[in-house]
Amino acid sequence: MTCRREPVITIDGPAGAGKSTTAREVARRLGFKLVDTGALYRALAWALVQAGVSPEDEAGVGTLLARTTVELTGGGKLTSGGELNGSRVLVNGRDVTAEIRSPEIAMLTSKLTALKTVRDKLTPLQRRLAAAGGVVLEGRDTGSVVCPDAEVKVYLDAALAERARRRRDELAARGLPADYESVKAEIAQRDRQDMEREIAPLRKPEGAVSVDSTSLSPEAVVQRILEVVEQARCCTGS
Repeated sequence: MTCRREPVITIDGPAGAGKSTTAREVARRLGFKLVDTGALYRALAWALVQAGVSPEDEAGVGTLLARTTVELTGGGKLTSGGELNGSRVLVNGRDVTAEIRSPEIAMLTSKLTALKTVRDKLTPLQRRLAAAGGVVLEGRDTGSVVCPDAEVKVYLDAALAERARRRRDELAARGLPADYESVKAEIAQRDRQDMEREIAPLRKPEGAVSVDSTSLSPEAVVQRILEVVEQARCCTGS
């Protein structure tokens, strides 16, 4: 009897729900590859800023995308210490891993995800990265659009106030102090952009397990998802 491949796990949800931290730890515990789909979109947003192209100029965006290559390198597997084993984000061969994490890039990224030309470029790439299984993808549409047949789909959410607090603390830890109310307003705006866009809006994927992280520790969230993975393995015989 041929053993099934390891499952594909998707973790979707709004900004600040804890997707990145959770996906990283789930991937590390399972020995899976981690695909940060948001990093790919951020990389294209960075390319637009560098080229001075407005996201409203869809023709200009399309022209730029035609000559832009985005890559995730390093294999995507995490070490026991939680590092992503040399994984880097490259735009036309340039390492932009550290440059794509600013709040400005985050807001521009949300606008880009509404463009069909952008999704047509990145969705096939994300599917190729997931094809072999044994992978965790996190983003806004990984379970609803990128991998709707994933064996494990999670929708991770949290109250807006808690998400804003986490994001403010994250920025402060990176030496970027921010006003709580301003951060809260930015996240609410991004929620609207993500949920109201016509193409691949943020929503709970069909068949996904909902996890509310508002009052849960990161460890409790990870354990809940690992339980879901184990249940899926038992059902499929993986």
